[in-house]
Amino acid sequence: MPDQPLPPPKGVFVTGTDTNVGKTVVTAALGLALQQTGGTVGIMKPVETGLAPDEPTSDGQRLKTLFALYRNVDVRGLYSFTSPVAPLEAARTSQQLIDVEAILNACRTFAVHHDYMLVEGVGGILVPLTQTQDVRDLIALLGLPCLIVSRTGLGSINQTRLTLMGLRQAGVHILGILLNHSDTAREEQQTSTVKLIRELSDVPVLGPLPFEPRLRANTEVRPYRWEDGIMTLATHSTIREVARMVRESD
Repeated sequence: MPDQPLPPPKGVFVTGTDTNVGKTVVTAALGLALQQTGGTVGIMKPVETGLAPDEPTSDGQRLKTLFALYRNVDVRGLYSFTSPVAPLEAARTSQQLIDVEAILNACRTFAVHHDYMLVEGVGGILVPLTQTQDVRDLIALLGLPCLIVSRTGLGSINQTRLTLMGLRQAGVHILGILLNHSDTAREEQQTSTVKLIRELSDVPVLGPLPFEPRLRANTEVRPYRWEDGIMTLATHSTIREVARMVRESD
């Protein structure tokens, strides 16, 4: 494994304060926004658990389906496990090992062919990939700035501040926090959470990104509404601002 971080391409690592906070939604919308500038975009989902890679609702397959018609966007995955558990245990169940150096090499090779590189994490930053390495280690070794996707509901303040602390301890450059609305949070909770995260954070706080009901696929009515929802969010001012920050990042 390299002792120093890889030379960072222009791009961002999309992490979350937890699982199911909207990392894939943000990655997809940001990818659409960046490709509209005319640049080439590489999107990497190195590790995914819980679904087979060709399952239509897996994160990787959703991204591939969304960008299938875009010649300037390429989507890749590396490790995919069907077991719905943490990557370390999912790999063990499949009698495999996750090789972080292989992920780094794959991302480095992938990045040189694109103007922008988006890497989506799995779960939160301390989710274990191997016995000794977690998602935070991968972020630090890649050298990409990090975008934290966080909920606006109850409990998010603690999770967001802990994530900020953990990334700083590893010397990771934090691009900002993107707040993502959920229809499950009460309005009072959302308002309070957004207010305090803005007040207590010393990095850019973006959003909130509005709840988009079409992201909840209703396969009996219309199986591909997820893509429609992403296309709408790609035009939102929050995603446009993140795209600008990525383009202008060092």
